[in-house]
Amino acid sequence: MKFVQKNACFIALFVLGIGFFSSCNDKDIIAGKRDPGKPTVFSDFSPKEGAIRTRLYISGDNFGDDVSKIHVYIGERELKVVGANGKQIYCWVPGQTSTGKVRVVIDEGAGKTVDHTFADSFSYLKSTSVGTLVGNVDQNGNSGIIDGSFEEAGFAYPGWITYEPGSNCVFVTEIDRAVRKVDLAARTVSTLITNGQAGFTKMQTTTLSTNTDTLYLVDDNGNRSTPNKVALAYSLREENYRRVHPILWDVGAYGVAPHPSHGGLFYTVTNGTPVKKAVAAATGELVPKELYRIGGNLSTLIFFHPSGNYAYVMAHSRIYKSMYNWEKQELEPAIIFAGSGTAGDVDAIGTSARISRAYQGVFVKNEAYAGQSDEYDFYFCDQNNHSIRILTPNGMVTTFAGKGSPTPDGSKSGYIDGDPRLEARFAEPTGIDYDVERKIFYIAERTNRRIRTIAVEQ
Repeated sequence: MKFVQKNACFIALFVLGIGFFSSCNDKDIIAGKRDPGKPTVFSDFSPKEGAIRTRLYISGDNFGDDVSKIHVYIGERELKVVGANGKQIYCWVPGQTSTGKVRVVIDEGAGKTVDHTFADSFSYLKSTSVGTLVGNVDQNGNSGIIDGSFEEAGFAYPGWITYEPGSNCVFVTEIDRAVRKVDLAARTVSTLITNGQAGFTKMQTTTLSTNTDTLYLVDDNGNRSTPNKVALAYSLREENYRRVHPILWDVGAYGVAPHPSHGGLFYTVTNGTPVKKAVAAATGELVPKELYRIGGNLSTLIFFHPSGNYAYVMAHSRIYKSMYNWEKQELEPAIIFAGSGTAGDVDAIGTSARISRAYQGVFVKNEAYAGQSDEYDFYFCDQNNHSIRILTPNGMVTTFAGKGSPTPDGSKSGYIDGDPRLEARFAEPTGIDYDVERKIFYIAERTNRRIRTIAVEQ
């Protein structure tokens, strides 16, 4: 009974994040330091199975309390060691783990280690789970543009995500403010570009070139009449994305998409909602060519299918489909493909579906469609419905993540990690991109001021 009480106290205080040293009145726990003159004992680990974010506890004796010297592995996958008190080690199981032996390595210094592998294996249960990558807020949910480590960094208004595989980083556009870089390997956040560079005033979105070494930047300018503002610019990986080069002047732009085949730029403008193409003038500079208009004054966005055969144009409660004319190398006038002029929240096909505010989206290959004419689903943020939704090639809209845990007031928004549909909640997600290799979605949330992840395991 005494052991159970001590163990329960340790676990509860870890979960609450208030430290176990202050409340568990046990001399062994308070001491916690490793004694190099005594043997290290490995008794057991629990649980024996679990999915991503499972809390794994290793029990024994003489572990020490310096987590920087303790390494835990399941097979070849290293776990995040959160704490240790001499008799217990506390870890998180990361995503993309596999079933395997649990191994503990403790650094004794002077090149010596204690290395133990348990006889039992940990069975990893594959799942899809929502987590939090980075973003610190105060008790009132406020933050700002704060550079630093993942433990320090903050965001003011993150609204757009671009994953860059070449350097394994994520670009986050702070709407109307700046472009930030999230270095996934170094676990740091830095500010690359701010308003004022290249004449920018209201940065909106970023998009990578087809060869992924150029970052295109879009500025709305808050301008609706004067066609001499910087609308499109670019920044290069070889310059560490620190310099900005204007390439097209217009009344402003909202979204840009390079054609997957030849890299030509197509973009959207709020004023009158035209879809335009950047074409080369006789002088060699890029100038606007209007292709068609959707109508109204909507902040539309554009996304090309990987084949280049068509593009989706997001227009608030509607998603248009615009076919690509390969002979003319232009997009043809679009038709409504999903949603309608009435905002709502209904999973259905075509114009029977209801969407509230369609924002950034990304095409993801679906292995179940292998051999079909279109093998990609389109995942997109529905800002006002606080969810991530899927648009299939035949026009079916379904909800993928968000609105999970019920609330007494019926609210759809919130901040909860976990199962995408049973637990997870978002608050105004507007940015989404996908790491194909690691099968991870990155989500930018305006209200929660965080970068979230959805790890998809198959």
